[in-house]
Amino acid sequence: MGTEDAAKCFEWNELVEVLCIREAERMDEAERKDILKRVNSLAARYGREYVVRKIALLSSH
Repeated sequence: MGTEDAAKCFEWNELVEVLCIREAERMDEAERKDILKRVNSLAARYGREYVVRKIALLSSH
């Protein structure tokens, strides 16, 4: 992964904060990796701003 791609990627802690994932809703490692992979795939294709806007729009409904 290049530096530009790394700058587009989210870390798990960021997603926990952005998606308001509560500690009580603990997921197993495989589930976390799957979510992170899917979100970072979108970020690589469309950019971090797109992902954040998409999350914000979904959260407002």
